[in-house]
Amino acid sequence: MAITTYRETAAPGWASTSVIYQLESAFQKLGWHAGTVTGIVTGISAYSGQSTVGSSSTNFYDVRPKSGRSVGVGDTCSFMVQRAGGPVQYVYVNRGGHGYQDGDNLILDGADIGGGNDMTVSVLVDETNYGSTSTFYDKDVTAGSSAPWGVLRTEVDNTKVYGDSYWGFQASGNSLYIASGTSFMPHRSTTSEYLNKEVRHGDSFRGQIQRELMYTPDGSSHQYTNSSANTSHEQVTLTYASSNSFTLELNVYKSGIDSDFAIFSFKHPDKSSSSIDDNTYATFFIHKYTSSLFNLDELYQGSMTYVYDRYMPSAYFDLRTTFGNTHTTYGVYQGRSCLSGYQTGSTVSNTDRYVVDRIQSNTYNVEFADNQRRHLYRNNDPDASWRGTTSYQDDTRGYKQPDSLNYNAVIKGIPLSSMLVPCPFYLPDDFVLINFDHASPGQNIQQNDTVTISEGSEVYTVIDGAYNQDTRTRGILLCARTT
Repeated sequence: MAITTYRETAAPGWASTSVIYQLESAFQKLGWHAGTVTGIVTGISAYSGQSTVGSSSTNFYDVRPKSGRSVGVGDTCSFMVQRAGGPVQYVYVNRGGHGYQDGDNLILDGADIGGGNDMTVSVLVDETNYGSTSTFYDKDVTAGSSAPWGVLRTEVDNTKVYGDSYWGFQASGNSLYIASGTSFMPHRSTTSEYLNKEVRHGDSFRGQIQRELMYTPDGSSHQYTNSSANTSHEQVTLTYASSNSFTLELNVYKSGIDSDFAIFSFKHPDKSSSSIDDNTYATFFIHKYTSSLFNLDELYQGSMTYVYDRYMPSAYFDLRTTFGNTHTTYGVYQGRSCLSGYQTGSTVSNTDRYVVDRIQSNTYNVEFADNQRRHLYRNNDPDASWRGTTSYQDDTRGYKQPDSLNYNAVIKGIPLSSMLVPCPFYLPDDFVLINFDHASPGQNIQQNDTVTISEGSEVYTVIDGAYNQDTRTRGILLCARTT
């Protein structure tokens, strides 16, 4: 089945806000915006009923009500409860949820806040509409801002507690900062972000530390501002452009087999180039799939895969698959991420951040490391590579292996990562890898060029890749089927 392509274009001179608008429009065309919500809990008018418990000073960061409106599904709110010397000292809103009304009384189980009596919380609610089927859940695209951002709320399985995933995209300079979470607070207090009963730091991801957050949810570490990029909660930083002197394209390739799969890639179509690496930038996809391996009542889809780099002379590129949110320089265990079960490390704050699949071409004459992935390819032509020439020739076969052994099939069934066993997801079969060998050197193969297997019936469009151009042009391409 053929893919669908979309293209978002910004003319030279574009501002950073253009990137946020491009992504917003792309998600609209994909149908990934989850629609409008309202009735978000943004404050507390009163709380009562709780009892003093011993002399403990303990914080409970993500307490969901056991009764009241919207309990047991993904739109449920939650609260931070802080005890100081036994009694409750502060109560803040953590997750805003949605579908609530002013004055709703929500009951927190005493067992969830250190013991003793249940607590009744009366909530204040924001009736603003957040998000739509065509817009981000929340965004700041103030003209002239140096770090505009947008947050996508998308549904993976809306019957599950963590079936909604929130993706944050922030543009600063030529970098795109991406983060994910299970909840995002779009409201900012008009009074103080530190007062008891307030929402505290708005425009921020919410949840639980070391589950989907890097830090506790009562601070500003997960907050977006339009003045500087948030590098405390990012999952990955991608270079999406070289400068705004060139046209900026966001090309989107949507699977015709799986509507929840699409690859995104930024490009300067008018920038002079001699190879795909000169004008193609961030290529990535966010994870939006269900698997029997993951219970979305306990876990959420918050990881992604991206092209890390193209090693052109060596004809390979790396695909990195993340485990979830992290810090710029070190990994932190993210227990609520679907892929956290594959994560390794010595401590909670000293873990691996991603796994790497090296996508290397067998058409280029180089010996792979023994732990590197291989892609099946045979060619008995001595002019193409060393494969057709050996020290001892067989005259009866014309100094080469029989043509029937030649093999360069379109490679389908690409694993999300060959480093993950069992593999939770495979790319749909309209996304493929193609080894190639062109007799002429210096060929400039570009994104959106086509590879024809069978004229009129099987044609693929180039998304990304890497190749050597020295004596021949040969390498490997990530492609999508367009015919």
